[in-house]
Amino acid sequence: MTGVPASECERYREDLSAFVDETLPARRWEQVGYHVAGCPECRSEVAAIRHVRDTLQKPSDTTSGIPQTLSERLHGIAGDHVHAPLYMAGGPRCALPSRRKRRQRRLFQSSAAVVSVLASVLVIAFLVAPEPPVVSNAVAQAREQFLLSTTAVSVNEAVGAVLLAHERGATLGGPQRRSPRTTMLSTPQRITRTTAAQMLEGDGPTHSGVQRVWISDGAAGFHVTDVQVDQMAGQGTSLVVLDASGSRFMSWFVPSSVCCQMDEGPPWSFWKYKGMDQVAGRWADVIEARRDDDGGRVARWWVDRSGGLVLWSENYDRHGKPTVISGFTSLTMGEAHLSETNAELAGMKPVSSSGSKGWCQGLPDCPASLGGLPLVAHSSSDGRGGTSMRLFYSDGFQGLSVVWSEGRLHGRSRITDETPGLPEVAVWQSGDGIVSLASSGSGDLLEVASSELPGERGWHPTVWDRIGAGLSRLTGIN
Repeated sequence: MTGVPASECERYREDLSAFVDETLPARRWEQVGYHVAGCPECRSEVAAIRHVRDTLQKPSDTTSGIPQTLSERLHGIAGDHVHAPLYMAGGPRCALPSRRKRRQRRLFQSSAAVVSVLASVLVIAFLVAPEPPVVSNAVAQAREQFLLSTTAVSVNEAVGAVLLAHERGATLGGPQRRSPRTTMLSTPQRITRTTAAQMLEGDGPTHSGVQRVWISDGAAGFHVTDVQVDQMAGQGTSLVVLDASGSRFMSWFVPSSVCCQMDEGPPWSFWKYKGMDQVAGRWADVIEARRDDDGGRVARWWVDRSGGLVLWSENYDRHGKPTVISGFTSLTMGEAHLSETNAELAGMKPVSSSGSKGWCQGLPDCPASLGGLPLVAHSSSDGRGGTSMRLFYSDGFQGLSVVWSEGRLHGRSRITDETPGLPEVAVWQSGDGIVSLASSGSGDLLEVASSELPGERGWHPTVWDRIGAGLSRLTGIN
């Protein structure tokens, strides 16, 4: 550091002599030393003062007449203070220092230095304590995490991929009108949840094709786009989302995994229609889910009769109107072309691979079930980007995403969003982190799940919290 202003040097010049003699208080000595280290002019002056002091302390000829034994005795009494000025001698009336006094003085000086250094470290730790990132787009982030989770665990991954691409700026076609799929089917028969689960669960056989996805705009129209799907049984699925012009917008690779236990789930009854329908040239059985409270239709699935693959699916609102429709427009069984090049990995660890404790981060507890849905997958990060924990709960029919991440909400302590056609979201501040909850199920599911998670609490760190965070930052220990 060069070019220190003269006004800055004036604050330290009168203390330079005492700095050389080391007679300044410890804190002032550190301040002067820090300045001298960065100021060439003051370093030169300190060197000159030190030269003068050393010259004056050299023995002269006038001391040659002192008896040798007396000189040795005086040197022995003075000890380490033999070269110090007499006025610095300890004790009353400038009494010569003794060994006990020297030890006391050294102990006092060492303690003062330790206290000074410790105080400096604590102050520095407080000042460098990292501030949690302020999140201004919490709803969009919560919805994206839900869609990433939905895509990763193969719960209608094509729909999740389309919604995720839309969140990231993809232009979808439409809006256009779309009615539920018309079928010539006879009266359905009720089946057990287990039977329905057996027909719907699993990765499905190797296949390649194009799925078309319709997403409700909340009015009478649907936005539509296509997804190229290649699935290799036991390996994974590659998804390529096309925009409104038919150009490739984004791609994902989803490792093969078994999603969910479907023997437990929402209060629905399941029905199977007699007869079959055709989708993309394949014969399919039709399964329907109905609410227990009013008998309203919730969803339908067209399942390939020979391969166990869901060829078409529709979700409906309380009024029986479709909100999301997806189905194959072309399909080839038995062949697929997986490509992980330039594809984003959409992966989460299944619960069965969690093994020992310690994988849960941020949250006081990562519950095994939430809102009546079992935990099926999780992922976490703990690095320079901050700590976060992502959990996904699903029974194969409904999905629930929970994310805890370090940060502060911008403006409000709680935000909710119920945009039609998109997952419902609730986000709130909980201490030093943000809890984000998103669901493709009912608003009741979101409310129940919220009550089972850490509640709303403001971010109010104590002084020791900040010092601890600062020390962690200084030492690199999280």
